[in-house]
Amino acid sequence: MGYFRQILGALEYVHSFNICHRDLKPENILMKSNGVVKIADFGMAAIQQSPTHALKTSCGSPHYAAPELIARHRYQLDKVDIWSLGCILYATLSRRLPFDDPDGNVPRLLAKAARGVYWVPDFLTKEAKDLISKMLKVDPQKRISVKKIWQHPLVRKYDDLDDLSNGGRVINAGANDKSKPVRPEELDMQILRQLKSMWHTFSEKQIAMLLTNTQYVVGQCPFSL
Repeated sequence: MGYFRQILGALEYVHSFNICHRDLKPENILMKSNGVVKIADFGMAAIQQSPTHALKTSCGSPHYAAPELIARHRYQLDKVDIWSLGCILYATLSRRLPFDDPDGNVPRLLAKAARGVYWVPDFLTKEAKDLISKMLKVDPQKRISVKKIWQHPLVRKYDDLDDLSNGGRVINAGANDKSKPVRPEELDMQILRQLKSMWHTFSEKQIAMLLTNTQYVVGQCPFSL
């Protein structure tokens, strides 16, 4: 659950900038040698321009994509990431995917996800079953929010691992770790433009300064490596 809490904290941070990842899956979750988790590959990320803004673009990986993301329905961005995180939590605890097809038939897989049909292992605790069921609600309006996930009993049981539920950072991993600065000659202008499109409150010059500045520690700079 320590890693789950880190991913949840990272999602909460990303969502605070009105950014949705839209392709959250184990392959896009990296871990540093000190146990600190990083979310990678924002190639499908999108910005929610306003509280009522919704998208219709179909994307994501079938095993982890929310039903509304696949069906081209208009969707609120943060809720699709919560579905994906629910799939990751289920897979971590159950050692299998919640929505799958033994023959690799993607339409059948998507049909199961659209109905919210998945096997519930008996060995899962009552708290785990409850949280997963709330994260994998087919109706995004009924899907649990990040704030309420932090308040869930399963997550609260591990509050001693970190201070992430209060907007803090990991306590037991890399407290003194500093981000590795990028050498100015290694800056890629295309990447800077992509970062500017997501963190629109920063200029490319400011982003470049943050990436090359050795004074910013992990957690303070949204672009830390």
